[in-house]
Amino acid sequence: MARGRTRDEDAERRVLEAAFELVGSRPPGEVGINDIAAAANVAKQTIYRWWPSRTAVILDALVVGTMRATPFRETDDIRADFEAHLRTVIKLFNSPTGRIVREMLAEAHTDPTIADEFRQRFWQPRRDLSQARLRRGIELGQIRDDLDHEIVLDAIYGPLWTRLMIGHLPLRAADAARVTDAIWPGIAAARA
Repeated sequence: MARGRTRDEDAERRVLEAAFELVGSRPPGEVGINDIAAAANVAKQTIYRWWPSRTAVILDALVVGTMRATPFRETDDIRADFEAHLRTVIKLFNSPTGRIVREMLAEAHTDPTIADEFRQRFWQPRRDLSQARLRRGIELGQIRDDLDHEIVLDAIYGPLWTRLMIGHLPLRAADAARVTDAIWPGIAAARA
């Protein structure tokens, strides 16, 4: 989240909820700071003090909403954890929030600032969680330790992102198991 003055937690919550609701009802590019301020019942200066841009507040709202919707369970069965996480991501992508993510990515393709903010605020926190689960899988001896983690994560999540963005095939809950079944033999540690 943005740096700046100490935030009033209630006002921050209202701003993020308002931004999330507004981008759920119209394209993110049509949501301005004035709209968010009015819906949150805060002064627009309050928003500008806490966030550097309209995109930053929308992405933070998206991050808060999606992190709650896609928790990463933490058990000692890393394969099952990834499969469960894929199911939550599929559910999210099939919800109205999936449309918001798709529209933010579309904006990111034409605006380098939005692309950078999307990577920093939305993409990287998720990658960090997934990286932590991969490292735990290595510690537990369930995942090979000689793999490029970025490639592994691209292989696991790539099919979902491709279907979200291209729309050539639907995303179904059963795809979580299919993706895991396809990827896991290549990343699983050899059994002794």
